[in-house]
Amino acid sequence: MDYCIVYISSTPLSEDELIRLTQRSQTNNRALGITGVLLYFNGSVIEVLEGEQEKVNSLYEVIKRDPRHHQLIKLYDHSIPSRSFSDWFVGYKTISATEMDQFKSLIPLMEKSAPQSQNRGSVIMGLVKIFYQDNYRN
Repeated sequence: MDYCIVYISSTPLSEDELIRLTQRSQTNNRALGITGVLLYFNGSVIEVLEGEQEKVNSLYEVIKRDPRHHQLIKLYDHSIPSRSFSDWFVGYKTISATEMDQFKSLIPLMEKSAPQSQNRGSVIMGLVKIFYQDNYRN
């Protein structure tokens, strides 16, 4: 069974920094067998990390120590029956204000569940996956 961590953080980056970070992450994640997606808006990120539990936890510890991340909040930390982004070593998208408002309108649905319940994880993963698929542009 795979493992998943979803987090948000304040991470102000330029477009060039974001591209370099994504390229490094894709290389590193491929070597670790970690998949996921990173959405960026106005200096904040939400990221999904999926893979072997030990590797996902180790990567999250690296992220926690990264001085570019501020106000890091873990939204989900649990085993998952299957990966939602199995083909993405790091899918990345900068989102618009309108897209972020649409996403924020769905957040109250996540807050109604217990913090570590499978239900909450399903809601978070479902929302991120739908949002990403509906808004991803190559």
